[in-house]
Amino acid sequence: MTQPRPTTRPVEPGHVEIVPVPHLPEVTAGDDLVALLAPALRTAGLRDGDVVCVSTKIVSKSLGLTVDPADRDVAIERVAVRTVARRLHTLRVTSIVEIPSGPVMAAAGVDGSNAPGGPLLLPEDPDACARALREGLVAALGVELGVLLTDTSSRVWRVGVGDVALGAAGIASLQDLRGEADDTGRTLHVTVRDLADELAAAADLVKGKASRVPVAIVRGVAGAVVADPHDEVPAARLARTGGDDWFRRPSLESVWQALGLALEDEPVARMSPEPDDERIDRAVAVAALPRRGAAPLAARAERTAPDRIDVHPTAPGTAGLLDAATLGERVRTALAAEEIAVPLPPLHVRIHEETA
Repeated sequence: MTQPRPTTRPVEPGHVEIVPVPHLPEVTAGDDLVALLAPALRTAGLRDGDVVCVSTKIVSKSLGLTVDPADRDVAIERVAVRTVARRLHTLRVTSIVEIPSGPVMAAAGVDGSNAPGGPLLLPEDPDACARALREGLVAALGVELGVLLTDTSSRVWRVGVGDVALGAAGIASLQDLRGEADDTGRTLHVTVRDLADELAAAADLVKGKASRVPVAIVRGVAGAVVADPHDEVPAARLARTGGDDWFRRPSLESVWQALGLALEDEPVARMSPEPDDERIDRAVAVAALPRRGAAPLAARAERTAPDRIDVHPTAPGTAGLLDAATLGERVRTALAAEEIAVPLPPLHVRIHEETA
């Protein structure tokens, strides 16, 4: 039997309220999240139309998705659908990968903060986890609500991080405004609002790693919660994958892939700005690596002066000259990749006829 909910003041039209849900116990493997959250949500005054935003970490804890710290990198490699990039930060290489549920995340979202048992993996199907949690809470509380599983992520071309939705149930995660008019009467043609991520970011204003508040309620957002399952949009739909992915690999990795390098042969660029000499030397090294399945070129490239790279054949005859010309073009291409973000000083690539 559901208990009566406490009377609370209504939210004024056009106003949004964000309510933290504090004093939750530490979640451990095997815990029933519905049983843990329902009393706290009832005390917080949960009502119809509320969105319950839950840090995905406590779902991972309840599912026992802990890995040994020594196995962290192996676990990231195992769950990665594909590697987008790798970056060196101080002494640690961070892999940016696509995870099974669709998003591209640093270290596959594996996180060791507030995880006393060890780093935690993300659930393989966050939408299914959100759906199960919502069904349990609706049954326990008798409230028509939505559930979001949230996690911290960065965004392309934006500094800093914010919470995004990894799982959603009972939520109109995307609101298609195309065809509607703005306040001047002009028709909107491209606007599709990512409501789920906006709700997740709003909830994070009262949640946090340091405050130990993994759950918050967002109230007063019209149209956020939907009763008909046909109207809900899973969070998996928020990830740009396949043909919709405009940024499948960063500029450096894109060129390295086009040059035919295997992933395991690609160098690792640093997160911080790199000296020109380091970038030039990397370009020469990248150019010299053979294409996948091809024999090494019979040519050698060497930086012989600050502004010059000399390329010599290492085999006599036409074959050696052709390989030297090919290597020279690979050097120019690799240097151009290094210049996409930051220009390099002028460099001359010279192709020599004599054998090195």
